[in-house]
Amino acid sequence: MIPSQHPRYLRVLSPLLVLASALFALAACSNEEPAADGTLLVSVRPLALIGAEIAGEDMQIRELIRNGDPHHYAPSVSDRAALEQAALVVWLGPKMETVLARQLAQVPAERQLGLLQQGDFEMAGATADDPHLWLRPRNAAIIGAQMAERLAELRPQQADTYRQRARDFSREMANLQKVLDRALWAYRDVPIVVTHDAYGHFFGGAGVATTALSGTGGHNHHGARTLLDLGDLGDGCLFGEAPANDRDRRLAENLGLGYVALDPLGRALPEGARYRELIEALLADARQCLAQVPDRPITPPDNGKEAPAGAAEE
Repeated sequence: MIPSQHPRYLRVLSPLLVLASALFALAACSNEEPAADGTLLVSVRPLALIGAEIAGEDMQIRELIRNGDPHHYAPSVSDRAALEQAALVVWLGPKMETVLARQLAQVPAERQLGLLQQGDFEMAGATADDPHLWLRPRNAAIIGAQMAERLAELRPQQADTYRQRARDFSREMANLQKVLDRALWAYRDVPIVVTHDAYGHFFGGAGVATTALSGTGGHNHHGARTLLDLGDLGDGCLFGEAPANDRDRRLAENLGLGYVALDPLGRALPEGARYRELIEALLADARQCLAQVPDRPITPPDNGKEAPAGAAEE
């Protein structure tokens, strides 16, 4: 009997062959794309609020950036695994989540939705390339529609449901935009300074102009020259980002303005909140300051458009 056929050799070789086969299979699998799970992964909470309107309870929704600055967020190891396995990743784009863009370059295009690349958003009153699109209800409706179409591609059997939810959400957002514009119309002539360019989306729909002290990437422009250029503003408001802080409070005092911190990411909203609650909370907080501004006569817009219905009652 030759050695390779001896029972002793066979007993030794058999486990080795099984192990080698397992290692070979594992190596082969490692070169394959990870299987997608059923998660709708979003970068920031406002997108989760919109996503919940469209996906309903059909999908788990996970937020990547629960705390910290989206402009400088870097994914953890567990976040990177979630990015690779999510059914769909929804984010704004490199203009907003700068560091995240490098990781998303590894995610297949059909499993991610970069909203800024889609276009067709309303930008009136905001900086042309500002990425904080969700702060305007009409843009939220567009985001919802884009999510619905991508989810319909991924899950054709539920396509009609996603699209119907998007249509319902769009109608709700049209009404919410009217409420917001009517509430803000009376403050068109009030000096409003904001510490972040993002608020142009929130106020711009009503034609309320804002003066920003920082750009879309959060870069600080609170220099002496910038403040000097503002001159004498009169009665008005300075809106910063939550949480409220002494630096912005002192800045408002130096400019002779009231001060309120706003929460554009909805971090203070309770679990289970809806998107409209984000806008309603922002409006309620803004009016804490705006309501203290002495009444001014409402000046009709130069373009001849009439004020939104109900503006005179605000």
